[in-house]
Amino acid sequence: MSLVVGVGTATAVPLPVLPPLPEPFATWLTPPEPIEAKLAKSYATLQKSMKKSLPGQLGIAIVPVGGNQVISLGSLKAGRAWSTLKVPVSLAAQRKRGVAVAAMEDKAITFSDNDAAGELWGALGGGRASVDAVTAVLREGHDTRTHVSSEIDTPASYPGYTSWALRDQALFGAHLPCLPGSEQIIRLMSDVAPNQQWGIAKVGRNKGAVTAVKGGWGPATSKSGGHLVRQLGIITTTDGQVAVSMAAIPRSGSFTDGTKMLTRLGNWLGKNLAELPKGRC
Repeated sequence: MSLVVGVGTATAVPLPVLPPLPEPFATWLTPPEPIEAKLAKSYATLQKSMKKSLPGQLGIAIVPVGGNQVISLGSLKAGRAWSTLKVPVSLAAQRKRGVAVAAMEDKAITFSDNDAAGELWGALGGGRASVDAVTAVLREGHDTRTHVSSEIDTPASYPGYTSWALRDQALFGAHLPCLPGSEQIIRLMSDVAPNQQWGIAKVGRNKGAVTAVKGGWGPATSKSGGHLVRQLGIITTTDGQVAVSMAAIPRSGSFTDGTKMLTRLGNWLGKNLAELPKGRC
């Protein structure tokens, strides 16, 4: 007697074809588009719309306050800091000299006064002492890479020539509200003079947002008279805060066109305000 097991031919049974899920179930089960991808698509549309009217290089970095996740968009990634460096210089001087530098801080931030900024730099001791003090503020603000240019460089340079990457500046901006003593700096940034009322300076006001900004501008390079225009900003909403660093080098080379480019970019941020990643200290 023998036992035979498994003799025969297996026939595949086709699975039934299920109908598509009705709405809204299909939508519920579709994973949301990542915010980075959504902003990148929207930014590409903005850039295309500016190609003829305001051609040039443009870039932005976005970081939620208190966070370290950077969203970086655009071809322009870094440039001279110019007057945006007055923010860490002012905070460093305030920590060292207190109310003695209050009037200089006001002029340097509110009006972007270069003489006042020079006095703040000198109040830190000048040279290596000033570099170390400003670098310490940057590092505390999670900018781990920026080298502060100064008279001790070879060849000698100036603080405004500091190369400040947009991602590093945005990281610093995202941690600025969390740094001890920064309240006065941000208050001044929230009420800057007309020469800095562009970019995100007025963004989201109709939605209850409050902005704090510091602009900077000057020749993009030592060999070109064309302007680099940039802005460090913090947008405060009921949902939290977000820091942005943005810069433009208009093909025309003009300061005015640079501010127009950043204002277009600021308006784009305003339209996407609800989508921006936000945080708190």
